[in-house]
Amino acid sequence: MQNTSIKRTVGRRPCSGKPKIDTRVDILSAARRIFARKGMEGASVREVAATAKVNTAMIYYHFKDKEGLYQAVLADSVSVLAGIWEDRVFKSNVPVKKKIQRYVELFIQYEQKNEDLRRIMAMEFAVSGRSAACICEQYFGDNYTRLIEIVKEGIKRGEMRKIDPSLAVSSLIGIIVHNFIMHPMAEKISGKRVDLSPKKFGSFITDLFFTGLMRE
Repeated sequence: MQNTSIKRTVGRRPCSGKPKIDTRVDILSAARRIFARKGMEGASVREVAATAKVNTAMIYYHFKDKEGLYQAVLADSVSVLAGIWEDRVFKSNVPVKKKIQRYVELFIQYEQKNEDLRRIMAMEFAVSGRSAACICEQYFGDNYTRLIEIVKEGIKRGEMRKIDPSLAVSSLIGIIVHNFIMHPMAEKISGKRVDLSPKKFGSFITDLFFTGLMRE
């Protein structure tokens, strides 16, 4: 008689009624919210599993351990930045100001959709977490390099005066990110809504950035 029993194997996917990709997305979404509130050290795999409504074995199947889950959350969130550069304006020969303005608008959209990531990053850099350097190198490095090249292009064309491209790019990004961080406080102090929309805020940032850089 043939043995029909099924032997369990290490690493076998836990039983689940959801498709694999949906389960992974649910786990990442839950983990982002928890890491944003508690950080890497304060979060637990058990809490992530409960929030995502899966068993802990499913998390270990997809991400191996909590560190792997944390890195996956960062990679999944920050890699979206690369999509900004798919916009056709960056492949065109339009003035540098238009390229910068388009980047600013798309980066503002990114900030609006990634509040949890902004909190996670703030915690990482505040304590100089070991993931901070890796994040900068793997994800933000290319983003900064591309922006620096655009500034250099503007200087070469004579559209911008000679400045330090690295400082210019850091200042541009810093203005946007800092405004989102200070947004709740700014509204409380001013007593009115602060418009950080891509169109209005993006236009303001672009004009501010270029006021002292454009040649007459």
